[in-house]
Amino acid sequence: SLADFFRFSYIVEPRSIYENVSKLPPGHILELTRAGEPSLQRYWNVLDGLRTDEQASEEVMADELEALMTDAFKLRMVSDVPVGVFLSGGVDSSIVTALLQKHGPPVRTFTIGFDDPRHNEAHHAEQVAKHLGTIHTTQMVSEGEAMQVLPSWGDLFDEPFGDCSGIPTLLVSRMAAQHVKVVLSADGGDELFGGYNSYEAVFGRLQSMQGQSAMGRFARNVAAAVPWERVDGALAGRLASADPGRSRSRSMSLRLRYLRETRGLSTTGRMFEHVVTSLYWHDDDLRDLLGKETPRLRRSSDDYPGGPGDQMSLWDLEHYLPGDILAKVDRATMAVGIEGREPLLDHRLVEMALSLPYRMRRGPLGTKHLLRKVLYRHVPRSLIERPKMGFSPPIGRWLSGALKPLVDRYLDRRRIAQQGLLNPDTVETVKRRFEAGDPFSVQRVWLLLAFQLWYARWMEGIIVRGNFGWSFQW
Repeated sequence: SLADFFRFSYIVEPRSIYENVSKLPPGHILELTRAGEPSLQRYWNVLDGLRTDEQASEEVMADELEALMTDAFKLRMVSDVPVGVFLSGGVDSSIVTALLQKHGPPVRTFTIGFDDPRHNEAHHAEQVAKHLGTIHTTQMVSEGEAMQVLPSWGDLFDEPFGDCSGIPTLLVSRMAAQHVKVVLSADGGDELFGGYNSYEAVFGRLQSMQGQSAMGRFARNVAAAVPWERVDGALAGRLASADPGRSRSRSMSLRLRYLRETRGLSTTGRMFEHVVTSLYWHDDDLRDLLGKETPRLRRSSDDYPGGPGDQMSLWDLEHYLPGDILAKVDRATMAVGIEGREPLLDHRLVEMALSLPYRMRRGPLGTKHLLRKVLYRHVPRSLIERPKMGFSPPIGRWLSGALKPLVDRYLDRRRIAQQGLLNPDTVETVKRRFEAGDPFSVQRVWLLLAFQLWYARWMEGIIVRGNFGWSFQW
């Protein structure tokens, strides 16, 4: 489970971090017999209903999709308490907001922005809200507010959890809780309609590798033979005294790493796993960090039916969506006493989306082709068309700034050695790389910190003071 966390940033069911404790898989019911024996039964499996209608008319399917979404979204608005919507200004949240606004009273929408413009999408959400006429609220997130969340991280998720977008998710939930008791999110659109940048990256890299020259193959073989850990450690030392943004050593280090890690990734599944975990801990690093081999227990996307795009989407639906995204939203909303609902994951929508020919999921309009086709009936394309940002805060800057005291405290070499779980030398090396400006080390340091915050709370009994309803002491 610990290897699972460092490799993917979350622990997927049925495993948990706790011995003899399992998590109930999605789509399952657990029954206890009269004798007290557990019986696990699956009541729904998306793979059972997979079909593709290649003859479907795009216009007909767009009409059918809009009608189904309208019904699914309106069902999630049924409540005897006020309901709101998280609005990022992206395709998914905008279509949820647009259809609800069209078929009901004015919708309350909520947006979080970051004080770092490279990570801030708040103004896009505000433009969409203004066009649709919603009752909109925006809050900007600073390093100081992130610092207030982190001490409570172990209490919030109960087990190691490394998706740093949980920070703004908690803050936007807290803001929404001042106005509503139920909030609609828009998760699932990327999985159902091929929206992740990682899919395009896989296609591009596989195409590049298939057409590479003999010199390119030679370079990969050479890179594979280089003792990466020692070379990278030496280069990290040089980075400390150079401008990380322009260092030749840094460029060489990153290029060697890419060549080494992509050698032999000949299938879609292998390349996909490399892309989605490239910033986390890989097998060799995990062996050093944990002091033992850590076998991979998850199936590859190559094992799923359909073409490469279908396979990656199904992998994300089975692993990333329930293990990371839905867990994050559920914990964040419940922490502030509101109910989170996911209208795009209506089982009818899931089944319809996965029955679409892949050309309708990624087509002339780009990712989420058919979803965009419906959305542009209600929101001008100019308000939506922009590079995908996601919901990740500037965690690297925060770790170097306001959160640095937490890094220094919880990744202290003596503390790591006393715990006896992680290799203190490996932790120290990653810290040096991060301090030298190595971008590949940002998420690794963050995962170490997230684990330590959980460990301090639940294994060492160090209870912290948060500002979300807990009342503990350092």
